[in-house]
Amino acid sequence: MYKVFFNDSTIEIGTESKKSFKNNITQAIDCENSRFVKELISQIESGEEILHFMILNKDHGHLWECFKSQLAQIPAAGGLVMKGAHSFLFIRRLGVWDLPKGKIEPNETAENAAIREVEEECGVAGLHIIRQLDSTFHIYRSPYLNSPDNLVLKETKWFLMSCDDEQSLIPQTEENIEEARWFSMDELDQVMANTYSSLREFLHKSLPVVT
Repeated sequence: MYKVFFNDSTIEIGTESKKSFKNNITQAIDCENSRFVKELISQIESGEEILHFMILNKDHGHLWECFKSQLAQIPAAGGLVMKGAHSFLFIRRLGVWDLPKGKIEPNETAENAAIREVEEECGVAGLHIIRQLDSTFHIYRSPYLNSPDNLVLKETKWFLMSCDDEQSLIPQTEENIEEARWFSMDELDQVMANTYSSLREFLHKSLPVVT
């Protein structure tokens, strides 16, 4: 099962719909080709409602490849950084809390990209990867591509990291990062109240298994 966010709406790709999902999805589509991709995007963009679609196919791996082929793709990587057992590093960019992340450069591994992006965006050093976490997927329109072919699918590969050193955080202001801050578990409600729906879901799934 793959779940892709576009704004706050979602598109899920799988082999079958779980019964518990049926009341929460806008439309279930059993398709054999990729023509539905841009139609679904158009439906999401044309209204103000939050929509939830599920695209079904017995070979969901093939369907996922077809889905991706209709969009420009940008690979990214980032880190969920722990200090001690219960403090996590977040950045505030354009007024919204997020995790440090960025594009994977050519010939760069996802692990190296994740460490580099955290170091650059937060001004920290001495990072150590503990393990890889689940990826997230979201679609956006790139201002650098010509419409209507400017839809981008970004897969962000996430890594759980440790940072043992006490050091000052330096937000990368040239990347519109206004603040870098450690949050304790008791303070994470502040993040959850002002972050992206895709990141909120990622944190709800990841935090219980890393603390």
